[in-house]
Amino acid sequence: MRRVVSLAVVLLACCLLLATPASTRTAGGGAGPYRYIYNSSSAAQTVLANGWNLVDVGSKSSADDLPRGARGLVWVGDYDNGSCSWETGDAEIRHEVSSAVGDRKVFGFFISDEPNPYKCPSAPAQHRARSVLIHSINPRTKTVIVLDSNGFSGRATKDALLQLPLWRGTADYIGLDPYPCYQGEACDFTWIARTIAAANAAGLNYWGVIQAFDGSSWRWPTASELTHMVNQWTGSRETGSMTFAWTWDGHDLSSRPELLAVLRAFNGRRGNCVVPNVKGSSLKSARARLARAGCLTGRVTRRFSSRASGHVIAQRPKPGTRLPALGRVALVISKGRR
Repeated sequence: MRRVVSLAVVLLACCLLLATPASTRTAGGGAGPYRYIYNSSSAAQTVLANGWNLVDVGSKSSADDLPRGARGLVWVGDYDNGSCSWETGDAEIRHEVSSAVGDRKVFGFFISDEPNPYKCPSAPAQHRARSVLIHSINPRTKTVIVLDSNGFSGRATKDALLQLPLWRGTADYIGLDPYPCYQGEACDFTWIARTIAAANAAGLNYWGVIQAFDGSSWRWPTASELTHMVNQWTGSRETGSMTFAWTWDGHDLSSRPELLAVLRAFNGRRGNCVVPNVKGSSLKSARARLARAGCLTGRVTRRFSSRASGHVIAQRPKPGTRLPALGRVALVISKGRR
């Protein structure tokens, strides 16, 4: 019992050391100073051009190869929820962290993705200890973990919220990934709001993870849905952001220009929407051209015309009009001859 009490005191001290002062936190105004995107090392120049500045890498050498303006968040292996232990031992962590001391291209270390404190009650203490180990070698580097924010006993269950106080002080930054858009269903934005409220109440220093992928359970959001998501995180107390993902399950974010336009603006690459001429284009092509121009597709209506079905026959505003970033352009699509 004495050993347990002593450990609790030590861990409390660690929490205080790892906690970020409230004065460094900002709310509103788009993405924060740290903007990370998963599975991005193969497209570092492109993600940098779109406003992300933290790239997913697997080693110091990969971080060193990144283009100017980008830094690496080094993945060092996961926490195994089956064995309740680390995939990477302390000796290897010491070597990895020691080799990166003084390397400005290495932002920090991504040490765990979705640990389960219900299967592994010791997980929060193990994560604190790993962060303390890393900081004992390099006090200036950062540690990052991401928590499963979608529910353990089911979809959007309260256990995902109740775990949050357990993780205070376990890493410099704690990612939260409440993905609201499931296949065949409307997005449940209330789950993001509940996650943000619980994270604020727990006093976490958190980064929101934005859903920008398609998979077996989740779907691509529309541009409007993604805009809603980023606005929720912009209004929170997040101190950075994460996007999942540049590539996932055979899909690539570059194939969704309308989503990339939203994220580029969120990341601070706002520019303007200069309306292109999309008359005569298919709806798919028109959406892509508008997104590349920094615009969003607005209301789409259809009417009979002599033009081929499925092609744009009118747009508003007219080509060449300057709008704010992500300005909306209404389209009229031909239904073909009556």
